[in-house]
Amino acid sequence: MARILNELFIDTVEKIVKSGEVPIIIYEAPTGYGKTTSSISFYSVTSRYGIASSLIHVLPMRSIAIELYCKIANALGGGEAASKYCEEFGRDAAIERALADLDISLADVGYQFMDPIDSSKSPFFLKTLLITTFNSFFHNLARVPVGEFRKYRRHYEVPRAAIFTSSMVLDEAHLYGGDPGGGSETSVITAFIVSVKALAEARVPLLIESATLPTQLLDTLKEIIVDSGATPTTISFRYSRCCSSLPHTVDSSNSVVCHDKEYVDRCLKVRWVTDVISDEELALVVKDHVSRGDSVLIVRNTVEKAVSTYLKLKEAFNNIALIHGRFTKSDRAKKLSQCRRAEVAVATQVIEAGVNLNFDVLITDAASPSSIVQRAGRIARDCREGEAYVYVVKSDGDSVYDEVVTREFTRKLIDLTRDSKYVIEWRIPSEKLVDSRISFLKIMNEVYAGRRLVFDVERYSVLTEIITKPLITQDELSKVIYRYKSILYSSVLTPVYVGRELPSSMEELLSNSVPLSLNYIQKFASKLLRKYGCDLGVIALKCTNDFSECGIIEYKVRADILKDPVRLFMTRILDNNHVISPLAFIARSSAYSAEVGLRV
Repeated sequence: MARILNELFIDTVEKIVKSGEVPIIIYEAPTGYGKTTSSISFYSVTSRYGIASSLIHVLPMRSIAIELYCKIANALGGGEAASKYCEEFGRDAAIERALADLDISLADVGYQFMDPIDSSKSPFFLKTLLITTFNSFFHNLARVPVGEFRKYRRHYEVPRAAIFTSSMVLDEAHLYGGDPGGGSETSVITAFIVSVKALAEARVPLLIESATLPTQLLDTLKEIIVDSGATPTTISFRYSRCCSSLPHTVDSSNSVVCHDKEYVDRCLKVRWVTDVISDEELALVVKDHVSRGDSVLIVRNTVEKAVSTYLKLKEAFNNIALIHGRFTKSDRAKKLSQCRRAEVAVATQVIEAGVNLNFDVLITDAASPSSIVQRAGRIARDCREGEAYVYVVKSDGDSVYDEVVTREFTRKLIDLTRDSKYVIEWRIPSEKLVDSRISFLKIMNEVYAGRRLVFDVERYSVLTEIITKPLITQDELSKVIYRYKSILYSSVLTPVYVGRELPSSMEELLSNSVPLSLNYIQKFASKLLRKYGCDLGVIALKCTNDFSECGIIEYKVRADILKDPVRLFMTRILDNNHVISPLAFIARSSAYSAEVGLRV
């Protein structure tokens, strides 16, 4: 089904390009509206007019990057990817229609993220249509190419050339940590803002796609683009004017705000029921809804809480599934498939975006408003007439979300839903009442009012210099990595191998590894990692000095390497005429199970 805002978006891109300008667009629309195919349409226009040679679609999470790549691969015939990994994602009619306008084959499509899917992996971004994670994208942009991470001399301008000659799409912008009011993790939103600045200054065709953004983040993005000398265009779904009453162009302010009447009418068929409950009430609520034949999604703020909830509930429910971010690739795929069939699914934030799950009932820990909205997007996705339930479990944010914001949001929900005073509309963004319902957007803006977007000013300056400086030495780059422990995150992600036997290939290694932050590894090393006295076991690549022969081995390193583990994975070790390249830590056999994943 064609969405009117998507049509408006395409017409706007055409108009901007025909005027001789480079399109830099922020496109906001609700969860499930169908924005994803807009990136393909964006590239279709920019390539036709010769201002982009390829499309790089960036997503914040591997799970949704994998799903998008697989759907594109399936639409183009599947091949190796479909037979081995992508079959469960099926075919997407909207993606097939969008790709029909492009003269590309499966060989032109690639991906870059940790999981090995097929031979189309492209660490240097040398594909016509490439799907990648923000982690890989930002390393390539910041001159630390993911394909040569441990090398001293890196060919960083190869992926940067691909980036600066492509149409760039930064998708799911609301998931980069831009919640006003703070939170301890500011490194990702800082890198996101730096990326927008660099792309805008270089006049790269740029599409920022998102569900509804907090006002502070939207204003910051527009300000960054304007300060770069470019003109941002915003297209926002808001319950205000009907889009069909507008011409298919933006006004002189380079902004359009309207709603899709057909979509709104469908969403209003859903009768939302919202309540705030205690943790002690959770099991009773689940039991009540399952007895009615409802499917229930439970989202906890931490892996530990998710596993604990799953183990308690599985005693009462046979058809129950668990999914979180500490499963291996193969187990994660099985868990996702189980979640689609389960009457009760327990999850963490991994299901907040892109994952095609649909339930009748959501039970979620209290969190930031934007996160709760994303979780609510996993229920009543088809907008069938009937009731949809959102239960918010009282919480202080579990050190994941800002405590003050979380408590204030919970208090507002209690006030609004007490005695059924208001129905909260979780799908349609609006500052005014929607058919006597109060929209999540109004509540979100009230909670965030007076709060500012927090990012790391020092890190912003350092990263901006790395990306924009005409010449930079490898020593300068290495100093930044050692200083921050990572270019992107506050702590670099490192594979921890959980397989029972020594892997025979890199694919087997990555398929049986769980990526963990070095901070987490350092904190739980005694319970997590395989030890031999004062040594740790690692999986390593052992090669002759001329690299003519290589093989994967288990290697021992001193346990005190955990004081500075970044150096372990950025350097090579010379050992008896061989070069040893550590690849992953090895987990204790008791630390992982296929049922509950990695836990300590």
